[in-house]
Amino acid sequence: PEAAPADYSFPHEQVREFAADTLAPARRREIHGAIVQLLLTGEPAPETLPLLAHHARAAGDAQVCVRFSTEAAAAALAAHAPEEVLRVVEIALPQAATPQERLGLLTARDDALEMLRRPGDRLEGLSELAALAEALGDPHLDLDVTLRRAAALRLSQQDDRAADLAARVRTLAVERNDRTAELAACVELGQALVHAGIGEGFSPSGAEVDLDAAEEAYLRAAQLAEELGDTSMLAASTRELGAIDIGRMRGWFVERMALGEHVPVMERVAAGEALEDVMEELPIAPWVRSAGERFHRSLELYEELGDRQGMMASIIAMAYLSWAPDIHIGSDSARHIEEIRRLATQLSSFTSESQRAFAEVQMLYGVHVFARAKVIPDLALSRGAEAYERAGALGDRQLEFLSAGGTACSFLELGDLDEAAMWLDRAATVAAESPTPSRARQLEQWRGMLHAARGDADGMRGHFERAVQVAVEQALPAVRCEVLATLALASATLGSEQKDEELLAVAERSASEAKELLGLLPGHATWGAKADAALATVALARDQPELAADAARAAVDALTAAQHEDLDLDVLLAVASALTATGTDEEGREVLSFLRLQTAVIANRIVDEGVRTRWFRGPIGSALASLAEDPSKPLTRNAQDGSVDGLNDDDGQLLKLVVQGLSNEEIADRLRVDNGEVARRLASTYAKIGASSRADATAFAFQSRML
Repeated sequence: PEAAPADYSFPHEQVREFAADTLAPARRREIHGAIVQLLLTGEPAPETLPLLAHHARAAGDAQVCVRFSTEAAAAALAAHAPEEVLRVVEIALPQAATPQERLGLLTARDDALEMLRRPGDRLEGLSELAALAEALGDPHLDLDVTLRRAAALRLSQQDDRAADLAARVRTLAVERNDRTAELAACVELGQALVHAGIGEGFSPSGAEVDLDAAEEAYLRAAQLAEELGDTSMLAASTRELGAIDIGRMRGWFVERMALGEHVPVMERVAAGEALEDVMEELPIAPWVRSAGERFHRSLELYEELGDRQGMMASIIAMAYLSWAPDIHIGSDSARHIEEIRRLATQLSSFTSESQRAFAEVQMLYGVHVFARAKVIPDLALSRGAEAYERAGALGDRQLEFLSAGGTACSFLELGDLDEAAMWLDRAATVAAESPTPSRARQLEQWRGMLHAARGDADGMRGHFERAVQVAVEQALPAVRCEVLATLALASATLGSEQKDEELLAVAERSASEAKELLGLLPGHATWGAKADAALATVALARDQPELAADAARAAVDALTAAQHEDLDLDVLLAVASALTATGTDEEGREVLSFLRLQTAVIANRIVDEGVRTRWFRGPIGSALASLAEDPSKPLTRNAQDGSVDGLNDDDGQLLKLVVQGLSNEEIADRLRVDNGEVARRLASTYAKIGASSRADATAFAFQSRML
């Protein structure tokens, strides 16, 4: 303010710098030396070590500077403060005179960069460490540096190269009878083979990683750790062997899904039977017991070590063992996902506050992605919005952008186009403030989906075609294939609804181009299934039943080959429409039975009544419920505590309106009765079928084939 007095105060740093500049260099060194002697009185406290190193450097005492910088770096590593390690190493490294001094500092710097997950900087720094190892002629150090390079490559997602290096070190260690190096190599090899670090993997996929080779590596590591008395490595190896057991369980479920043999299990669970009881009768029971024993053992070992982070990693694995099957095929997914997130947050709480906050936002976004994949819209919406807010506060532009876009897609599935547009605007703001080609392409794809939902064919094509162009410019064939497949299915759906032959032709061209690209890509992505679903929709719209059925069968085959465990409802709905209209009677029955079962599971998974209502009114939910209806089916199946035997036509009509997502007031308007009458009739119907909520009633309606 104009009338305020002038502020002549100065920060301490400014005063100190001003005073120091008035002194001669020799006098300044003398003062710094005196401070060093003062700090050396008695045993220096750990928190004074960085200050001591700083004053020693300023005093010109390189030996003391390096000594206390090394000690300060070790203390900072133990306290999970990697930024402090980098700071003190930067101070001391120019002062280091001997190879051993440089070795200690460079090793500490690499450990800090590993903690910060900065593999690029690690690889750059390891070149100097490798040269130092060669100059020292230390074969064990040479193997250690190679394993550090393997770890950096693994964090760069170059798992195959990391595995090759780790396997090479293992061979050399065996030849040299260096069992310590062999142990480290086995552990690094196991991590590279399962594509997950120690304590970070929970359910590796046998379709993506080599579980047999990883198990062999960890078994050998556990054996060596026992012999060498290395409790930390024994705990880590034991925990990872438990995770591999879960991976084998997952593989068994995927195989059953491919053969269509999982449906009886899902039916028993959907009917209310406890999944753990069902699993005791399955061939995976030995893996369940083995995983449980291994996680319990690793927890004991970590507790013995006082390693709380390892303890929490084992506890989370135990939670995943208990809940993963229910998350994937059960009805209580949301609660279990949230509990695992809570446990994972505790795991991160043992590091710095900034790391904990970053881990929390990663977990929130992970829950959002998982909830979208498993069709739990209320969880997807809440966690997506929360992840967006937290990422923005942390300045993590990537997660902020992805969370905004994912939340927009969740609103699209509810049919709430205004909310979806608002969230896409937020994503666009992030992309404008921190632009990358990847964000530009993703934003165009999301906008194309929004325009498709609006029925705006020109807008949809414009955005999707720009997304394809960005993928071409970036030379990313996989991304281009994904966008083309998405454009194909969106164009086919809109073209069929609007009877627009031009859009159907766009769908046909895009699907054919996507399938051609898919042949050049490794693996079994689900984009081929999406392209085939688009072709099935096009053929159905053109009244070409044989082509529609063939394309739908090809989509089923593509999904089976991909061993995809998530619900691709846009693909499944297109396939179901084609097969029920043009396939065999058996194919029609199978697809309707599957959709009916999935609809029951989805209804039970959604906790928020309001979101459930909106989802079943939205484009996906209403289409799913419509396809799952089959009035010709006999009323023979029972739910856990209820039966269709005592239900009349009025009960059936009421359940149908509940499934359609109508509120009590809307049901009253439809039936021309008051709200009290609706509440009374709902209570009566719920009592007959053993339901306590709309979710229970919806699930029962589909399980009992009343719809």
